Amino acid sequence: MRSVLFIALLLSLGGCATTEGVTSFKAAGDTENLHEKERRLWHEAAGYDNTIERSGQIYEHARATRYLQGVMDGLYPEFKGKIPVRIYDSTQLNAFAMPNGSIYINIGMLARIENEAQLAAVLGHEAVHFIEKHSFQQRVSTKNAASFAVSGIPFASLAAASSISGFSRELEREADAMGYQRLVKAGYDPREAHKVFQYLADEVKALDIDEPYFFSSHPKLVDRIDEFKRLSAQHKGGGRTGAEQYNSIMSEIRLDALKKDVGQDRYKSVILVMEDSKLRSHYPAASYFYLGEAYSRRDEAGDEGKALDAYKKAEKLSPGFAPTYMRLGMHHMKKGSKASARQYFNRYLSIAPKDASDRGYVKQYLNSL
Repeated sequence: MRSVLFIALLLSLGGCATTEGVTSFKAAGDTENLHEKERRLWHEAAGYDNTIERSGQIYEHARATRYLQGVMDGLYPEFKGKIPVRIYDSTQLNAFAMPNGSIYINIGMLARIENEAQLAAVLGHEAVHFIEKHSFQQRVSTKNAASFAVSGIPFASLAAASSISGFSRELEREADAMGYQRLVKAGYDPREAHKVFQYLADEVKALDIDEPYFFSSHPKLVDRIDEFKRLSAQHKGGGRTGAEQYNSIMSEIRLDALKKDVGQDRYKSVILVMEDSKLRSHYPAASYFYLGEAYSRRDEAGDEGKALDAYKKAEKLSPGFAPTYMRLGMHHMKKGSKASARQYFNRYLSIAPKDASDRGYVKQYLNSL
């Protein structure tokens, strides 16, 4: 039923109107005067907002959500209260806008972004889709809707489905240009804008991604990178980046993104990040634990030693991170080093939460030793 409803929304996004006579919003008050077909579109979008929330796909992080909303309100002060920003619980590098102004940004994207200026580039772009009524203009082909119906993509993977209903290259370029203008107006360093798309390009190349999200309907990433570089070259002077505050707030989200990637066997993505010294520098020390998990999942020649080195680094740099001690205990138990195994397992039990799901297993390991 959900899939059928979602296909209906995809069709309504593209088929409810042509671009003739469509005027953009100029301020928050304009959103009170919607065309009848726009109201229907907004009503359907609000229904999907509710479905996303009920399905548990909203990543709950009050501080980060307030921060993101503050950045959006700073970019578009005349629309304050009309463009809510929510964090979507997916590690794919994506962000998307609903026709009613709801903006979703994935934890995967937040984890990769380095500073507030880059965040503003993404949020500024997505807000343009709403303000310029791109959903109302966009015509989604029945072919794409049919592809969604047979693709097997679950409803919860709205980040993937959003690309199937994605905007045309012309509308994406418009969002790039207008979002860039807001970036400069708000005082951010525009030289940071292209870096977000560079992350996407690097990941596509390194991981050989063949997923129908984000990339399928967007202009070629290299073209967008070049365009942002061209725009920023025309800008005289710098601007703020907001790196310190951004990285402080996103530390927990980055760790959760690695954890989810490992759990979903996206270990290549974890290794890609953690083997890049520049990217790794933004992640908390406990991230080395997930690098160890990623090497263990990959299980290629030499990965056992790499995993052990990563666990040891996590132990040294983040001594209060309990899962590291369980993995080191299991390593030593496997190697027959009973005394070391007991030491690590006892250390785990001493600092792990009382309700940790692995406590029972660790106690069994200790009994077996």
